[in-house]
Amino acid sequence: MRIGFITNLTEEDFRFAAENDFPCVEYNCANKPDVIERLAELKGLVKKYGVPFSMIGFFGPNYISEDPEEARQHKQGALRLIDFCAELGAPLMTTGGGLLEGKSISEQAKRAIPIMADLVEHGKKRGVKVAAYNCHWTNFIIGPEAWQLVHTQIPDLGIKYDPSHCIYDGRDYLVEARDWGNRFYHVHAKGSLIIGGKRFTDPPAGMDQTNWGALIAVLYHHKFAGDIVIEPHSDPWTSTHRYGGILIARRHLAQFIC
Repeated sequence: MRIGFITNLTEEDFRFAAENDFPCVEYNCANKPDVIERLAELKGLVKKYGVPFSMIGFFGPNYISEDPEEARQHKQGALRLIDFCAELGAPLMTTGGGLLEGKSISEQAKRAIPIMADLVEHGKKRGVKVAAYNCHWTNFIIGPEAWQLVHTQIPDLGIKYDPSHCIYDGRDYLVEARDWGNRFYHVHAKGSLIIGGKRFTDPPAGMDQTNWGALIAVLYHHKFAGDIVIEPHSDPWTSTHRYGGILIARRHLAQFIC
């Protein structure tokens, strides 16, 4: 179980990772896989600093769009990103399942299952695992109801789990980890802080209200073999205090890793 952080793909980030003994980093594309164009550059940074990618994410594509061309382009982008992961040496690609407003989870699952299954099969050929994130970003696969419909039909589709989404939705993240932790391929460490019944800010792990020790205990119970990656989210932790917040989170999480 390694602790990494989400990079902005700058050389400064790779230097910081190497100087502070981070074993891996992660990057997430928004809406289109434009990172593909930077393959040679990123391979060079990985080699220079000895810090590999744990995962590449594809956030925002709508594979089940009512527009067939949009759905096709997004699926093709995901397939290309899996190929990119294989070339880069990233063992995991995560993405959402798409979203159709006003449609039931069951109906969306019927449309998404064959597409997600294709991504998983393509990943197998390239040595890259595929997981569905539990974020709401153009995604209906956010929790147990959808996991029961989708993941039971695709045995090798994993879950990229971020407890903050569950917390802000009013569910119990320890129950979800207990019941579905055997399908977790990757975990985001993003803090969550609720004050007066409302979301206030997302500070580093250890400065928030998540019981990270208990969550990691559940991960150990399930023999979790993935990585925990720190996600800076709210200001100032994404700006002036970004590196400081990453180190705060790492210190807190590291006490539970053996």
